[in-house]
Amino acid sequence: MTPTVTRRRRDRGAASVELVLATPLLGLLLMAAVQFAIWQHANHMAQAAANEGVQTARAYGSSAAAGKTETEALLRDLSGEALSGTSVGASRSATSATITITGRAQPVIPGLAFPVKVTVTAPVERVP
Repeated sequence: MTPTVTRRRRDRGAASVELVLATPLLGLLLMAAVQFAIWQHANHMAQAAANEGVQTARAYGSSAAAGKTETEALLRDLSGEALSGTSVGASRSATSATITITGRAQPVIPGLAFPVKVTVTAPVERVP
């Protein structure tokens, strides 16, 4: 019976040490999961805005400037604080229209802002 008592005395405080080591790691893991979710959300918002903008830019008789204006307005309405530092580029040729959005997802972990870049290209509508 004496060895059991000795073993218990050596293990005393082990749970506290494990908790002190595991808690910050668990917190960092949770923050990384939230950071990934915010990055995905920002990416989806940029994708939706670029899709809407390219539909405007590719319309018959429209222009790249109209698509860019539509994209910027939708980004203002959708993004809130999840997407910052956005830049919208638009171009239109005789055959295709392209909208490109770049920005950064809001950081949860200080100093770690993931980039967001979305490019959508669609054919220009033509009347035969």
